[in-house]
Amino acid sequence: MDRLDARNQGLKMCLDHSQSGIEESLLEVEADFQTWLNHPHQRTAWSKLMEHLVSFRWTLDQHFTRVAGEGYLENVASLRPGLYSDLREIECHQCRLIDMLDALIHDVQTYDPQRDEIADMTERFRDLHREILVEENQERLLIERGLA
Repeated sequence: MDRLDARNQGLKMCLDHSQSGIEESLLEVEADFQTWLNHPHQRTAWSKLMEHLVSFRWTLDQHFTRVAGEGYLENVASLRPGLYSDLREIECHQCRLIDMLDALIHDVQTYDPQRDEIADMTERFRDLHREILVEENQERLLIERGLA
């Protein structure tokens, strides 16, 4: 294996590792939402969810930082400049995902049992979960196209 192949394999492994952490965190937060949905009056369920949402927000932000600007995808796009427009689309998608997560965190944090539906917030998280998986697939495809 030459140096370029080793570098390419390294990029793929780093991306896979980072994405695995995101996917594990998504499952953890989704389970927390389900617990909160099943036990809406337990303060501990809400507190655990909030803790994991805030932690996940940080993890997702770190992942996006490592992946996009100056990260793995930027390195790949520098090898194939035609991919820069795809990279910018991914970066915009990442910003939207962070905005969606921030709005959800705010709504969970300011939850009012007289006004808010936990099921609606749970469904919004599931939508966010699906969107994050779509974005991760876009990251993988860009890496594959850039290293082909």
